[in-house]
Amino acid sequence: TIQLYREREAKWVALLGSMDPIIARDSRKIKKLVRNGIPESVRGKAWQFMACADKYRKAGLFDELRSRERLPIYDVIEKDIHRCYPDHIQFREETGFGQDDLHNILKAYAHYNPAVGYCQGMGRLVGMMLMQMPAEDTFWLLVATIEEYMVGYFTPTLSQIKIDSIVFEQLLFEHDAKLAQHLANNGVVPLMYMTQWFMTIFTMALPWASVLRVWDIFYFEGVKLFFRIGLAILDCTKEHILKNCPTNSEILGFLLHVPHELLTPDLLLEAAFKIRLKRSVIRRLTKRANAMEKNIEGSDSSSVTTAGGNKETRRGLMKKSKSVDKLKIDGVEFKLVGE
Repeated sequence: TIQLYREREAKWVALLGSMDPIIARDSRKIKKLVRNGIPESVRGKAWQFMACADKYRKAGLFDELRSRERLPIYDVIEKDIHRCYPDHIQFREETGFGQDDLHNILKAYAHYNPAVGYCQGMGRLVGMMLMQMPAEDTFWLLVATIEEYMVGYFTPTLSQIKIDSIVFEQLLFEHDAKLAQHLANNGVVPLMYMTQWFMTIFTMALPWASVLRVWDIFYFEGVKLFFRIGLAILDCTKEHILKNCPTNSEILGFLLHVPHELLTPDLLLEAAFKIRLKRSVIRRLTKRANAMEKNIEGSDSSSVTTAGGNKETRRGLMKKSKSVDKLKIDGVEFKLVGE
């Protein structure tokens, strides 16, 4: 109701004006507020608050960065701009303010962080942010998102995505061995579908109402949410996959274009919050995944066994994961090796 919405809105206004964001991350009260959905009127401010974006903000720097000399990576940025939400009124016109803001932010970031420059998928993040806040606020939220949350996701080799794909596969075997084995038997490794999910923070995978709720929670709970939402998507689609997707192409086609009625906010988040997942577990599995990456080509690779199957199966899947060096999904190409 309108009254409940106004009450939630008032709570957020009071919170944003009084609480330290670091303290807020440990608050059960804030956690409940976030999981119930952030009111649209304060969503942009809330994301910036939870991400500590002001920690990075420097007056005048955004304008100075976007005015700098042209970089070679600008050619790639300019080719990708029209792919970012082409059906959204804010970004539909080539000469409109939406595409202009996208250009300026991505070009400024290429100067701000030369080690990253630009990577396919970043435009989806920027576009989503621009729907909630002005361009300069979007720039600093992008900085905070990449440096606070998605470290290693947008490096030239996308190193963290490869590690997370190993972790996700281990979690899936522990969470639902039957589904995990079905995917494995058909040569479907997480890298093939979760790259799109994680790198665009699910903007290409979920209905819009669910995307907004996921982003609300993401800025409070961090990348841990990626694994929880990924597992929840598979929980919501398990029955269809097992019954109607007997081949690699059918499984991938379905996972990359899941019917939105299966992933409404209520269905998705109910499934997600039933999944018990601790950060300590993710850290432990990440450490193991790093060891697997280092040893997979060595003589010790056969001794690395995870919770999800025998040594031969796991080694074969890892080799298949490493062979996936480039994915093109709905016009967005995710490169997984350096060039």
